[in-house]
Amino acid sequence: MSISDYHKKHLGRSEEETDRRILVKELELKKILSETNYKPGFKVVRVAVLGCADKRFVKRHKAIFEKLFQKPVEQITFDITTEHLDGEENVVQHDITTPIPNAPFDITFGHVVLKFIEPSKQWGAIKSAYDALRSPGLGIFVYDMEDITTETPIQADGYFSVPMDIYKLKLAQESMKYKDLKWDISLDNVPIPIRGLKGGALVLEK
Repeated sequence: MSISDYHKKHLGRSEEETDRRILVKELELKKILSETNYKPGFKVVRVAVLGCADKRFVKRHKAIFEKLFQKPVEQITFDITTEHLDGEENVVQHDITTPIPNAPFDITFGHVVLKFIEPSKQWGAIKSAYDALRSPGLGIFVYDMEDITTETPIQADGYFSVPMDIYKLKLAQESMKYKDLKWDISLDNVPIPIRGLKGGALVLEK
């Protein structure tokens, strides 16, 4: 299978833009860990990355988690297609709306991934991310603000909206602990120019 136009777009981005996006992810994860006071309970932290748009992110995701936890990290990256990640280690082709293999994990991490999943299957991804955790564990779904505030099924960029209120109700009904974090992070004195971050994350706690 050939690489999609979407993934070609990512591969065509500059190293500076890739650095910027990685820095954003690190800042968001710092915010999440600060808000949850999460500490992994095992010597080696097992991380499942749910979707990855750029092969340059694979090693750098692992580096972020090792930096934040100050522990060795065993990471597996899952994506429904993997041609764009060719050559990277521990990449598994898998539909994340179905049970995640190689569980349990301490962290399941999807960065702006729900918008790429049709709404009828988004809950499957959320539930699979939770079920794959061991305790203590975090299931993280970062989103852009427009993902959850767009009232039409399809957003302006052509991807799906994320009906967060529905999922929060389902989480409560199933007694699954969670936090819905919001942020508007001001970025001053950073080495790479970045606009302020407006978004948030659905964080599942086990």
